[in-house]
Amino acid sequence: KETKEVLINPLRGWYKIFYFNINEKPDFHEIESNLDDEQMLVMAFADISSLPDCDYDLAKNNLIDILKYFESKEKDVILRFAYDTKGKALEEEPFSFKTVLEHAKWIVESLQNNSRNVFIVQGLILGNWGEMHTSKHISDENFRRIYAFFDDLDKDIYLAVRKPVQWRLLNLNFSKTNDMTGIRMGIFNDGMFGSISDLGTYGSDSKEDVGYRSEWNVNDEVDFINMISEKCPVGGECVFDSSKEFDSKSVAERLRKTGVTYLNIEHDKRFIETLKKQIYSGADIFNGDSLFEYVTAHLGYRFIAKKATVKKDREGLLCISAEIENRGFAPIYQNADIYIEIVNQEISETHKITNGLNGILPGKTTKISASFKQKNGIVFLYAKRQSDGRMVFLANERDNGKTILGKLENRNE
Repeated sequence: KETKEVLINPLRGWYKIFYFNINEKPDFHEIESNLDDEQMLVMAFADISSLPDCDYDLAKNNLIDILKYFESKEKDVILRFAYDTKGKALEEEPFSFKTVLEHAKWIVESLQNNSRNVFIVQGLILGNWGEMHTSKHISDENFRRIYAFFDDLDKDIYLAVRKPVQWRLLNLNFSKTNDMTGIRMGIFNDGMFGSISDLGTYGSDSKEDVGYRSEWNVNDEVDFINMISEKCPVGGECVFDSSKEFDSKSVAERLRKTGVTYLNIEHDKRFIETLKKQIYSGADIFNGDSLFEYVTAHLGYRFIAKKATVKKDREGLLCISAEIENRGFAPIYQNADIYIEIVNQEISETHKITNGLNGILPGKTTKISASFKQKNGIVFLYAKRQSDGRMVFLANERDNGKTILGKLENRNE
């Protein structure tokens, strides 16, 4: 059976923003006081407005220090670099775009071999709050030139842009191939629910009327983002829209359809409080709980073992199979292995299914199996992230982090 437990899993969930100036040593005592043990994601927002006047080596050390700190706390990092943190990018950004490119190159070089826990790099450093709007340097060509540097980041790091139209302009080949191979760019929508267009995230025309390089209406863009979310993470911030009545059903459906993996827990507080007051109505175990509880449980992936079977194969080994369903909004975006294990007081036997959790889309089920010599003991199933061995918990009853599939007794021995 599925449990309602809040799963403390990597690469998904709510996050807080931690701001730091690239020219100043981070205040780790203040950061410590604001960390939440139940949130495995954080955003490190690097203010690079002082970069033109500071020592690049000092700035690099500050960046590495904060990444290492979050790694020591087992936090995956959403990383954003921007010249502006107050909505005044026109005042804070360098006069010369050549300087911007120099800083993009510095960012990439600084992250080389220092980005083990970086999940996503958001934005292309320009615009108010780094959201790729309101800047004297914004143009399709300038974005491409910055992206050319960022594309050299470690291939395990995902990138993200603010709007789906920006995604399309930076991935023009996709319009010809419909092939996501090699693309690692998601969307960070920091205007979710703020208006009918998500505060300018979408346009008003259909994709058939305006073409690949233009903004589409909300329905077409939601379908497009859903396609992106099958391969690359989608997240951002929600904004309370006081001009219309809050519709809990449509909020849940939108988060599901756009495959949202991560959301800011602190913005917009009115939206978050409304989530906590609204009741979720659905055909699952969360029916009647708050919408906040439902969203918290389903951001990103949520795996459950549904069924387990055992039979003897031709060689007399026991073949144990299990069905794994993803009930979350999105897949898992880093490699994770599944283990099936038989344990008794005398001996244990374990088999690994490499990348067993990868590629399971929301609402889909996969079957995994392994053959065992051992015929007695408790049968467990568990999963670990490849990069660091961290447990990926399933939403079933567990013992020491491992899901119990059943007990085997061979009464002939």
